[in-house]
Amino acid sequence: MNLDAYAGVALPAAAFALLAIAALGPARIHGRVTREGGTIFLGERVMQQAYCWIDLWACGCVRLGMRADTITWLSVVLGLFAGVLAAFGQLGFSAWALALSGLCDGLDGAVARRTGTASRAGAVLDSALDRYVEFFFCAGILVLFAGQTTAQLLVLIALFGGFMVTYSTAKAEALGIQPPRGWMKRPERLVWLIGGANLSSVSAPSLMPLLAALGVIALFAHLSAALRLRALVAASAKSKTR
Repeated sequence: MNLDAYAGVALPAAAFALLAIAALGPARIHGRVTREGGTIFLGERVMQQAYCWIDLWACGCVRLGMRADTITWLSVVLGLFAGVLAAFGQLGFSAWALALSGLCDGLDGAVARRTGTASRAGAVLDSALDRYVEFFFCAGILVLFAGQTTAQLLVLIALFGGFMVTYSTAKAEALGIQPPRGWMKRPERLVWLIGGANLSSVSAPSLMPLLAALGVIALFAHLSAALRLRALVAASAKSKTR
């Protein structure tokens, strides 16, 4: 195996080790995870354990004097780096960069809450920059699949599906409507993208794991968005008749 493949092997080993250690500690319930819930693609228990580690790292970041905005921009830089690495076929290292970007995305909010700097402006910035991170990575995948029209189309369908899930959630919040729980929210999409890139680094030159992950995202993100938008239209119609 080459160095990129070794990176691909190391990432899931590190993730499972951290989750196992978190499971040994006292159980903690995070309101956001309970409120949004898990799905068959990313269980609630795993998310609770992941948030335990985010809390620990957030404490460390606060002690070091790191600001939430700094961590947010670091997430964007790592996302851009992940896209560049993916474009050059370094999918193992790209998966690491995307995973660290996702970690920073969780950390910035936790740090903001601990330092009393959480604000709507920060939340808007964070949400907007999250879209750029996904775009950077998918752009890198598009370059990787240069000359493969079907694969590139799948990337675009998956990317747009993720944007529609986010849009339906934002639209619901703007209308004051609770959106139904659905699949392929950003944490789930990140896990599948990271997992697909990671497995492809080990199975290279075959990129089937990455294509499979993109296919799952494409299908269930659009289905989730359709169900959410349907529920929003129904809720909006009811509110007008009252």
